[in-house]
Amino acid sequence: MRENGHVKSVERGLKILEILGSSSMPLTLTEVSNRAELTITTTQRFINTLFALGYLNRDENKRYALGTKVLSLGFQFLNTSSLVSMARPYLDELSSELEMTVNLTVLDNCDVLILYRREVRKFLKLDVHAGSKLFAYGSALGRVLLASLDDEDMDRRLNEMNIQQLTEKTIVSKKDNIAEIVKARKNGYVVSDRELTMDLCSIAVPVNNKDNETVAAINVSIDVLRLGDPEVTETAKRKLFEKGRRISGNLGYGGRYPKIFHA
Repeated sequence: MRENGHVKSVERGLKILEILGSSSMPLTLTEVSNRAELTITTTQRFINTLFALGYLNRDENKRYALGTKVLSLGFQFLNTSSLVSMARPYLDELSSELEMTVNLTVLDNCDVLILYRREVRKFLKLDVHAGSKLFAYGSALGRVLLASLDDEDMDRRLNEMNIQQLTEKTIVSKKDNIAEIVKARKNGYVVSDRELTMDLCSIAVPVNNKDNETVAAINVSIDVLRLGDPEVTETAKRKLFEKGRRISGNLGYGGRYPKIFHA
């Protein structure tokens, strides 16, 4: 429900930024207008203003994308987020102890948004860093975060995902993904075996707060060449659980761990 001070023009401007931010490529004025359900004239006014202020870029084909000013705001948030500041020392320590890449993430609609990443070795072909997004399906981080949603919300997001066979190991059916999410809720953590890339396996655990809410997820990425050594996997899991418990404890959580909370 909207409060009395709700400003419609601000809502529309932010909606345009969200539309461009969620697009994998620049959009034309008409495309933005259609997605925002606004007239061409109204959309043009908002785009002109946002472009003049540096929040949008325009290419030679008059297609629009987010400008550096928006990205700057996003990175300012990532750099000053209290969760990132608090979790970073534990994640850096975990990465150093295991010599593995670690991530701190939250759910952004149907994607996983990386708040902090310490990379030891590059596995994914993309340039992944704080502010990057990964598919929520196929990733241990995504399944932890999807498992924290109520069933209706989780089902809606799965329906909106364009699930693709990224590797021969990727779980693509909705039924099987739901089964994995149910398993995650039971176990309190997730193991994803070479679903995003054949080079790694990922283990993820929740970050819980004092209100018994799962608010984020952290993981470690295990090189496939090290998967044959069960001691490596068990050590990674034990240390990940330890760091997840300590980070959650700093947020006021004192219950059983790991545990994923959902409505």
